[in-house]
Amino acid sequence: MTNVPRKLLLLGGGGHAAVVADAARSSGWEVVGCLDDSEHGGGMDRLGCLADVDDVMKRLGPNIAVHAAVGDPTIRRTWLQRCASYVTPAIVHQWAWLSPSCKVHEGVFVGPMAVINANAVIRAGAIINSSAVVEHDCTVGAYAHIAPRSVLAGCATVGTNALIGCGAVVLPGIAVGENATLGAGAVAANPIPDGVVASGVPAHVHAPVL
Repeated sequence: MTNVPRKLLLLGGGGHAAVVADAARSSGWEVVGCLDDSEHGGGMDRLGCLADVDDVMKRLGPNIAVHAAVGDPTIRRTWLQRCASYVTPAIVHQWAWLSPSCKVHEGVFVGPMAVINANAVIRAGAIINSSAVVEHDCTVGAYAHIAPRSVLAGCATVGTNALIGCGAVVLPGIAVGENATLGAGAVAANPIPDGVVASGVPAHVHAPVL
């Protein structure tokens, strides 16, 4: 993060934003506040609504970074794209472990005790949540969410906007499609198509994502 500002404005003030704020502080960021369309601020100073980002950034000055700390992948994508002219760093908890050879793109969040191993690629705006494991040569698509304690085994692929539920496992080389959901505790032993919900051990497709 060389030459990246160390002051951070969060877009979002809910539970996920509070987690991101803690992670940011753990790794040396000063969280100056948040923007949120509701009245809550996740324990941070609420500086306005999401649509106020340009005005707030002007008021705060030039050395501020922003992070889209919203759980919903569609909203996260909208705001990361909306703020492309600003510095939008990955936020990595100090207790996460990242291989020197992995690639973590802008706007990613990596929670405490998460592991990202050799040559893995984490695309823009993805969430690698607490204690999740992304093994060697995996690819996690933009805005995907790898939930707490889930595991991607070597060379697995997770598509854009996909959700890998808490404690789920994607076996080596298996692909989970775009906008797909792998339920909590499920094991993907076969490819999961785009836009479906799959659950069970081994995982079976049982519904499209609406």
